[in-house]
Amino acid sequence: MRRDIHSIVGDRIREERKRAGLTMEKLAELAGISTSFIAYIETKGKKASLETIEKIAGALRIPVADLFRTVPGPQKDHVYDAARNFAQLIRDKSRDEIRAALSVAKTTLSTISGTVGKRKSTKK
Repeated sequence: MRRDIHSIVGDRIREERKRAGLTMEKLAELAGISTSFIAYIETKGKKASLETIEKIAGALRIPVADLFRTVPGPQKDHVYDAARNFAQLIRDKSRDEIRAALSVAKTTLSTISGTVGKRKSTKK
């Protein structure tokens, strides 16, 4: 059964709000709309205008398109989620802090890849 676009957007707003660690009250404050309206959107009681969706996306610091994402691609789901989680971690950091975090991530991934590669070659 095909879901209504308004329920999809409401669900995505709720998911992104929770991922960002925001309450409905805080999201409403950041977006400049009422808490009850956020609740109505998330529970499919109200249809949000594109202007309101843009305000909410801005408050969540995500692209508007993310709120319309319905089904991620097969191999992209975990990568997308990891990227979103990392983006939330560096959300309010300075340029230097972001560079440092990326450097740590690259080093960590390189170390993990090397360790996994060694394990695979020793199992043969």
